[in-house]
Amino acid sequence: MSRQHLSADARMPARTAREVVEAKEQAMLAASRAIVELFIERGTNAFTIRELAAHAGVSERSFYRYFPRKEDVVRPFLTAGAERIAAELAGRPPDEPVPTSLVRVWAGSWAATHVDQLRKLYRILRESEGFRAQWFQIMADSERLWAGAIAARLGIDPRSPQAALAGAVVSAAARLSTVEYGEAGGGESPAELFAMALAMLGPTLFTAPDPGQR
Repeated sequence: MSRQHLSADARMPARTAREVVEAKEQAMLAASRAIVELFIERGTNAFTIRELAAHAGVSERSFYRYFPRKEDVVRPFLTAGAERIAAELAGRPPDEPVPTSLVRVWAGSWAATHVDQLRKLYRILRESEGFRAQWFQIMADSERLWAGAIAARLGIDPRSPQAALAGAVVSAAARLSTVEYGEAGGGESPAELFAMALAMLGPTLFTAPDPGQR
């Protein structure tokens, strides 16, 4: 390497720790998305690690660094979807009733707009206990995201019992809508099933409490 090149390299700023983490997260998400698409296209998750790594365009070493277990490949894809929905909920008009906002953001989610792919993915994941456990764990983890987004809309503490219960209820409604659609394979769409579940609730859960009662 020439002195000129060495001098140029020396002027390049080193990436911050956060930039390194973000680059890894983006690489993991891209690999996860590619593999989920492969599962849906082929209708199975019966692939070797070597096959999955090659399809995602990463080395086997990088694959194991990203995904310690084969079942972990779906986590970035599904988690990113949950985070995107929560962010969209926070961005809805502040005067819109929370249940209405919830139904609208869920109707625009991947699960509700790609119903055929959802059915295929659900049936693929439920064939394996490990993949099925990942699916339900991610749905359970989304409670925190829902609770935080709902608390922000209502102006309450995200650690409050109301926020925690609202997060748990919405997560359960989302899980039931995907499970019922995935298993039945027809009838109401995931968006309709989600709206029906929320309609069974009273309005108090998604209403800001009186300031004197906080």
